[in-house]
Amino acid sequence: MMNGVKEYKWNPVEFLNPKNTSLKYALLILNRPINYNHDSMISLWNRATVRVTVDGGTNNWFHFLNQEDALSKISHHTPHIICGDMDSLEPKASQFFVGANVVETPEQDETDFTKALRVLDAYLKDGHTKIVANINTLYKAKGILGSLPVYQLARDSLTWVLTPGIHAISVPDILRRHQCWCSLVPFGSRAKYVTTKGLKWDLDGQSMEFGKLLSTSNTYSDKPVVTVQTDTALTWSMGLGTVDG
Repeated sequence: MMNGVKEYKWNPVEFLNPKNTSLKYALLILNRPINYNHDSMISLWNRATVRVTVDGGTNNWFHFLNQEDALSKISHHTPHIICGDMDSLEPKASQFFVGANVVETPEQDETDFTKALRVLDAYLKDGHTKIVANINTLYKAKGILGSLPVYQLARDSLTWVLTPGIHAISVPDILRRHQCWCSLVPFGSRAKYVTTKGLKWDLDGQSMEFGKLLSTSNTYSDKPVVTVQTDTALTWSMGLGTVDG
């Protein structure tokens, strides 16, 4: 602060850098044609912490995925949130993005963009509190139930804790074919050594911690089993897509 005037520094291209994997941001796709560079758009989507498609923007994202080889490069094609008054949403796009959190916002006094920001704010506040509390309980479960497995089943995902050791996780064929998302995250302490096999982006003896390397937007290779070797407890989450249907 200089002479009582607050100073700000802007680095507008920071989130556009495909090598910047530590920056946290939300990506909203509005009802406008996606004319941004193809590979850069894929990078923006893959690195986003929260992905939102707004009404007709969901159609645009659906059609973008059907261009060139986009779908094969996307780590998790389904947005976290689809919102809007839904008057422009195509049925085939709605069916394709099974598992998204759909929030209807029929209020006509605000634009879809404004309403989407309100939905995003509520999602971040509510989601952060619940997620942290639930993960904390999962970490406590071993001390309460011993070796009994404890899973957290959400609307479109399954989460549990991988204790230090080697884990083999069976992945249904439908999740591999649809390239559903999965993630590995250490909570509370740094994981010094993590090796995986069977992921699209495998880890090879790497360390993981917040502020540095995390595997939050991964997906699967063609192998039916994912193996994870870790020296520290990790939280494993996997999107379920249509596995229960």
